[in-house]
Amino acid sequence: MWNQQLLIMKYISLILVMIALLYSSQAEAQLFKKIKNKVERKIEQKVDQQVDKEIDDVFDGDKKKKKKRKKKKKDASNSETEDTTENEIETTPEVGFKAYSKYDFIPGEKLVAYEDFSSDVVGDLPQKWNTNLSSEVVTINTTPGNWMRIGKGVGIYVFSEIPSNIPEDFTLEFDIIYDFKPDSWAFKRHLNILLSDLADPNTYMGKHNQGKHYAKVGLAVGSGSGRGVFFTKKTPNKGLNMTSKSYPISFTKEGTPYEITHISILKKGTRIKVYSNEEKVIDIPRATESDILFKTIRFESEITTENEHFYLNNIKFATGVNSSDRLFESGSYQAHGITFDSGSASIKASSYATLKQIAQAMKANPDKSYKIIGHTDNDGSDSVNIPLSENRAIAVQKILKKEFGIDSSRLQTLGKGSSEPLSDENTVTAKAQNRRVEIVQL
Repeated sequence: MWNQQLLIMKYISLILVMIALLYSSQAEAQLFKKIKNKVERKIEQKVDQQVDKEIDDVFDGDKKKKKKRKKKKKDASNSETEDTTENEIETTPEVGFKAYSKYDFIPGEKLVAYEDFSSDVVGDLPQKWNTNLSSEVVTINTTPGNWMRIGKGVGIYVFSEIPSNIPEDFTLEFDIIYDFKPDSWAFKRHLNILLSDLADPNTYMGKHNQGKHYAKVGLAVGSGSGRGVFFTKKTPNKGLNMTSKSYPISFTKEGTPYEITHISILKKGTRIKVYSNEEKVIDIPRATESDILFKTIRFESEITTENEHFYLNNIKFATGVNSSDRLFESGSYQAHGITFDSGSASIKASSYATLKQIAQAMKANPDKSYKIIGHTDNDGSDSVNIPLSENRAIAVQKILKKEFGIDSSRLQTLGKGSSEPLSDENTVTAKAQNRRVEIVQL
């Protein structure tokens, strides 16, 4: 714009000079002066108008842009609010049985091994475990009970009560905690569960000696690619090898230190399912080959950072897989899958699938009645255990009616305390076997 105006002024000045040369008299000179002044004023006026217009355009345009940006910002703000609300709705955890309505994990029929480290001395290596590294039993301020702590290094951990030559169908459960911020950087924070053809889990205790055939469930905590729950299948036939991965919140950067995550693994035939709390995160129909039988189970860890640990507790290994159509074939069912908060009759939400299966079996036999019997271990006196077992039986009765529509007139309740144990041994596993709800078909 300014270059164009300067060019116009040059042309006008040239014209004025030419006029001055043509007119030499005083009158003509005065006329020339008037013309010159008028032309200059006109030019200034035009220039001022153009400048004002440009300035107005600049400020008006800036206002328009600001207004437009403000509108966009407002729209974006509304969009973020809507997105956040949706995310909050999607990620807000539900409570009680509703959160577990799609949870279909049911523990095996027979509880074979259980570990809560209650019989171990704090500070010592757990009595029933073998390892190539180190671990110790500790307590955690925020969580009751004893826990096995696993720290830096590459470790193998073998629970001696899980038998060799494991059956084809089984379940494995445990609670896990970590004590570090998952969004902080670390090269590796892995805990693996290895199913292998190794004859003895105590041999070849190194991460590169896992057997010719194995299936591995891995838990990796972090913020990069090294996070989530993964499954690995390895055979000599490379064409059959496979991997799978999922990202439950506990094992991403949004996870929470010292928060308990319950891991459940079910193997039935060649199929393996893995659950993180109520969420099914892995489901592989052909996770193993039908002609390959795994013999052993062991835990593996790899942590590369000092002062970072995993903690394990409530480890359960059970054999067999329940089905509702034969639940009461023997006349009664020992429901180890119904669990309660310690010392109370409050049913844990993870019991949902077991309760649902029981309800299905009852609905399939509408002419039958049932007796729900609560049992405890021998810790504590009868004055405590008998009322507790009765209250637990009543709690199961109420849930079967409220959640699954079983008429309470078909359900009797009884509490027997510790008077009818399944095992007379005074071990952690035996006590876990004795703590149960028994349902008898009448």
